[in-house]
Amino acid sequence: MRRNSIISVLLVIMLLMTAVVGCGGDQAGDNSGQQAPVKEEFVIGSVGCMSGGGASLGKNMRIGVEFAVEEINKNGGINGMPVRAVFRDDEADPTKSLSLVRELVEKEGIDAFIGPTNTTCAIAIQPYLTEKKIIHLIGGCTGTDLINPSKYPYSFRTHINDRDQALFLVKEAIEKGYQRIAVAHDTSALGMGVQKDMAAVLSENGMKAAVFATYNANDVDMLPVAQKLKESNPDHILLFTLMPDGARILKALEKLDFLPPTVPITGYAATALPAFRDLAGSACKGVWSLAPVNTTYSETDPGLPEVVELAKRVEEAYPGDQGKDLNFFTICAYYDCVQLIRTGVEKANSLNADDIKAALESLDDYKGAQANYQFSSTDHEGLDAECLVTVDANQLKHGMYLRIED
Repeated sequence: MRRNSIISVLLVIMLLMTAVVGCGGDQAGDNSGQQAPVKEEFVIGSVGCMSGGGASLGKNMRIGVEFAVEEINKNGGINGMPVRAVFRDDEADPTKSLSLVRELVEKEGIDAFIGPTNTTCAIAIQPYLTEKKIIHLIGGCTGTDLINPSKYPYSFRTHINDRDQALFLVKEAIEKGYQRIAVAHDTSALGMGVQKDMAAVLSENGMKAAVFATYNANDVDMLPVAQKLKESNPDHILLFTLMPDGARILKALEKLDFLPPTVPITGYAATALPAFRDLAGSACKGVWSLAPVNTTYSETDPGLPEVVELAKRVEEAYPGDQGKDLNFFTICAYYDCVQLIRTGVEKANSLNADDIKAALESLDDYKGAQANYQFSSTDHEGLDAECLVTVDANQLKHGMYLRIED
């Protein structure tokens, strides 16, 4: 009995030691120089608007994510783990967005999150993702306050934010020599913030806006706004408007015969979207927009070979009408989200969110499809206004926009 008791005790001790070693090896945050633990798969969750009026936003997100996931898996996955993307449609509803994100975290066990497509939805989900320490890449939402490393330490962005777009528009107009710059924007907090930022840049250059023509978001009759713009006798008009509002303003300006080439007009990123061109119709002809330089071409420059190749692959996969609602630089923004997650995990050699966060913050020149990215512990914005150029969104080649060059 005594011998059997000793053997039993030894067996228990051996089992306990095995369990301790096993648990230690499975710790995702163990970054002690050994290879990161290998799971059966690395799961990326993605939520966005995939139905209704904003369905094209979710479609572009999904395409960008899927192209990157396919490419990564063909090259062996992330640290040997195959990648699986899980998509959910939030219909641009913040409440539904949060519910779906909870499902992805608690039931699907996602390792990282990409999305959503709407700023209001991002505001709803960020506190939860922060609480759960989920690495979060934003590829489409432009709300400036979404990126705050102190408040949302695990959120990073690959899209240009609203404030930097506004600053680019007015600085570019000034650099091109325009003197009487008129601006149209709504009376929301975003719109009034844009007015403040633009007015400051104009003041720094000894200028004032010809007019800030304001309106309430979703106003149906934009003729008064168009009249204010024309009566200010501008030599350039800047549109910082949502797609429906901007389209209505252009149609009203068309009635007043006050469109390019009579007066140059440039809008922020929304005016580059196919949905905007559908809404504005013939009134958007000659209207300029903005885009990251990597996703553009010129008469003498076909673009970066690797980006052109990606553009051709997307075009081949979605020919004709299947691709009419695609926006290539948005696809690239989401493609880069996935590739940055891969880079962060591989650089950290860990699945721990804090290790991946630190790895992403150490990137100072990551060459992405849309742009080269640089992050730091105090700056999780991957892009700034320096990467933007003016484009004619009506002239595309393989989905890439024609760059306006002086």
